[in-house]
Amino acid sequence: MSDKTIKFHLIKSLPEDLVLAPVSSKKLIPEWFKHIPPKVDNNGEEIPSVKKCIPFLDAMSMGYTLLMHIDVVIQQLENGEIRLPYLDEEHKQVLEAHKPIETHPSIQAMGSVFESMPILKYMNPWTIETPKDYSLLFLPPINRLENPIIPLVGFVDTDTYINVVNIPFIHTGLEPGKQVVISAGTPICQIIPIKRDNWTSKVTLYDNRQLKAVEKQRKQMWADVRDDYYAKHLHKKKGYN
Repeated sequence: MSDKTIKFHLIKSLPEDLVLAPVSSKKLIPEWFKHIPPKVDNNGEEIPSVKKCIPFLDAMSMGYTLLMHIDVVIQQLENGEIRLPYLDEEHKQVLEAHKPIETHPSIQAMGSVFESMPILKYMNPWTIETPKDYSLLFLPPINRLENPIIPLVGFVDTDTYINVVNIPFIHTGLEPGKQVVISAGTPICQIIPIKRDNWTSKVTLYDNRQLKAVEKQRKQMWADVRDDYYAKHLHKKKGYN
């Protein structure tokens, strides 16, 4: 059996009570999803809700999630300057020793739709090691549109790159003259291990045999309660512990 262990190495001497290790994303399913009923009324017809959509839940559960390790206040002045106000003297000492947020010059994103937005950077205290031939996809927490933190997506070969991957992000609530708070434990970025491989593409037109197979599966779905067919017959379990 090949090694499928992802390793998180803490490289900053954070106080023990500030160490929030990355967690399996399946442990962070949001409350709003938990509260959605499996079936909903649609003008008198009972239909499955998004809770019955296994691919939707699979995506949110994939991989691991990096968490903010300390309460952070981010302030944008009227001139666009970014500051990190201190909550108290102890907070000041920790932030000065290990600054959790830095910025990217906007010129680095010249011509992009986010050129005029402050591009912040989470200073990740962890290096991440994946097995040979595995890279990591860094992306916003999937289907978590309520999260104002939007990391810029990156794909890193973490089997050979042994340095810290810091996370550039945009905070949708930040604007001149205002401040936002990112509490400790807030999801910053979802990371998904992906095995590198070489792919080719091919475009075809289904023949009659293939079309009949599609139609057969469609009929089986309807006969076996459509919203459960994928879960019972087609879905493959994934594991991230």
